[in-house]
Amino acid sequence: MELFVPVALILVGLALIAVEVTVVPGLNVVGVVGALGAATGVAIAFVEYGLLGGLGTLGATVLAAGGLAFLLRESGAWDRFVLTTSLLAGDAVEPEATESRSKLLGRTGHALTPLRPAGVVEVDDARIEVVTEGAFVAAGSRVRVVAIDRRRVLVRMEEASVASESAG
Repeated sequence: MELFVPVALILVGLALIAVEVTVVPGLNVVGVVGALGAATGVAIAFVEYGLLGGLGTLGATVLAAGGLAFLLRESGAWDRFVLTTSLLAGDAVEPEATESRSKLLGRTGHALTPLRPAGVVEVDDARIEVVTEGAFVAAGSRVRVVAIDRRRVLVRMEEASVASESAG
């Protein structure tokens, strides 16, 4: 009867993990409770049966979890649980967009909307969504593109524009 408790906890824990993957993906509570149940079963085995019994139970649990993962993968349930498709528009689109955006670096333009810190500027007759380094930039101010990363164009207000606004 003593062996029943850790084995039951481990089996129920693995079953809850399987339910998490197949029935309620994304909820996480069922899977966490299952993992805690299996870990508790292994911990009880260490306490009740010593190091050798605990290691045997741990090894059996790892093998059972591996078998469960194999079954879930083969059944197709794992594909519904894990995102495998790419969210990018395509590999051919990204280099062209990056190349055209890199030409903006160092160029100047003017803010079409207030930049708080995001907004729209016009650079070389093109409207571009940008962000500032955190400072507010009023609409109509001259700005310079200072950095470009994968998703953002970073601008800074031109020094001449700052001096004319403070003088006026």
